[in-house]
Amino acid sequence: MESEWSVPPDGGASVSALTVRDLVVEIGGRRVLDGVGLDVAAEERVALLGASGSGKTLTAMAVLGRLPAAASARGSVRVHGAEVLGVPAARRGRSPGVAAVFQDSLSALNPLVRTGVQLCAPLRRHRGLRPGDARSAAAELLASVGFDRPHRILRSYPGELSGGQRQRVCIALAVACDQDLVLADEPTTALDMVSQSQVLQVLRAQTAARSAALLLVTHDIAVAAALCERAVVLDRGRVVESAPITELMGSPRHDYTRLLVDAARATSLASARIVTATRERAAAPHTPVPMLRATGLHHAYRLRRSRPPAPAEPVRALRGVDLDVAAGERIGLVGASGSGKSTLLRILLALTAPDAGRVWFRDREIRPAGTGALRWYRRAAQYIAQDPASSLDPRMSVADLVAEPLARLRVPGDHRAAVARALEQVGLPAGYAARRPDELSGGQAQRVAIARAIATRPALLIADEPVSGLDLPLREQVVEVLDRMCTATGMGLLLVSHDLSVVAALCERTAVMSAGQIVEDRPTGALLRAPEHPRTRELLAAIPELPTFEAPVPRAG
Repeated sequence: MESEWSVPPDGGASVSALTVRDLVVEIGGRRVLDGVGLDVAAEERVALLGASGSGKTLTAMAVLGRLPAAASARGSVRVHGAEVLGVPAARRGRSPGVAAVFQDSLSALNPLVRTGVQLCAPLRRHRGLRPGDARSAAAELLASVGFDRPHRILRSYPGELSGGQRQRVCIALAVACDQDLVLADEPTTALDMVSQSQVLQVLRAQTAARSAALLLVTHDIAVAAALCERAVVLDRGRVVESAPITELMGSPRHDYTRLLVDAARATSLASARIVTATRERAAAPHTPVPMLRATGLHHAYRLRRSRPPAPAEPVRALRGVDLDVAAGERIGLVGASGSGKSTLLRILLALTAPDAGRVWFRDREIRPAGTGALRWYRRAAQYIAQDPASSLDPRMSVADLVAEPLARLRVPGDHRAAVARALEQVGLPAGYAARRPDELSGGQAQRVAIARAIATRPALLIADEPVSGLDLPLREQVVEVLDRMCTATGMGLLLVSHDLSVVAALCERTAVMSAGQIVEDRPTGALLRAPEHPRTRELLAAIPELPTFEAPVPRAG
């Protein structure tokens, strides 16, 4: 039985780019979608809202015909009238397709193929462009999503790009072939505030220029309000409300929607006030020798030009970076996409050797080496990846994933108890231990990645956007977990985030990166209240504010 909220206010009379009716999905005998129904009219932009685990991503997978192998589904999913549920792609003919932007950009791109080749392939196949024309069109697409040097990006491999850069490449791929429906699953979670604003403008402009409909899957109501005209709200696999954004924000009718809106307003207000009301933390006790210390780090990537024998072109990712983290200290690292944060993390994790400069941990120099030589460091310094799906083996259960570093790093103690404790700390019920990654939402996968990192009780946690894929209530919960663990255990934290409210909540010191350099490194409160560098001021100015809508006047009769 479909919910009363399953169709748009016009009763669904308009021609729909997407029509979902009575969609039921079960996995392992558990019903995870229960009678979902929604419509997206031609050229309409609709947000699919809900907390982590509400069924948003699974609904998107049904639209794309990519449900997990263990899932059984019934109902109807039609794209421009053509049924796709249960119909193999080869049998769908040449009906209008769906272009997708996934949350995990690293998994969406082939790491062994240059970005330019991946962008040109659909342009040649679907638009019939010649190689030179396809490359020119690909460069134009990259410029449209904010790259000032698109030809360098064309020559790059995905692993040479930051998470934000990869996500913009994925958006360029999605709009490359003028599909009539674009499905974007959390497309801005990996982006800094400046890039997020730019990408939302690009999505709006590109879909409007191509007369394409958009289904935006997100837990971020501010993003939905900035981009979409209407929202459909999911709770525990059911549609509980569907309304224009103005009506939903001004007068939510369902209790669950009201909770989401109230949480979003509280977070937006907190973000807007961080420059004047940042909570100051007591500075960590100064130690003569910091636990982690990096000095004079330089690193350049050398990208081959497309036509040899032209010389390699160096791209300077780091330009003399100095950074230290004392025992128990919490440092925030912020900066726009492409500023060098990811390269710095790879060097600090001993995955990449710097061209110049050195890194020490507790007076021992750290350089890339074999597993045995660095086992002591891997136990002491754990990492939370930005793309959780790329860090989780799809063949392993959640329990095995969390236990794996305990076994590989030879951590003493009861591993089963350690796994249970870590899952509880990130808010995952014990029943999730038997699930596999493809049975998890993006937010749930992120929490598994966090549990995997904290299970070893490290002395230093290096976290790359650890809450970007989480809805607001879970984001607050994970921030509280990290705060409590750092306080109780004296664990140091190096937090990379584009969310300045998260940095303000967790970190006593913040370093700002721009063009491969740390341009500002000061106590968080002072930095946010009185930023000195133009890049810091730009990041603060880009903090989104949730729009205010008045409740609609009830109609007479």
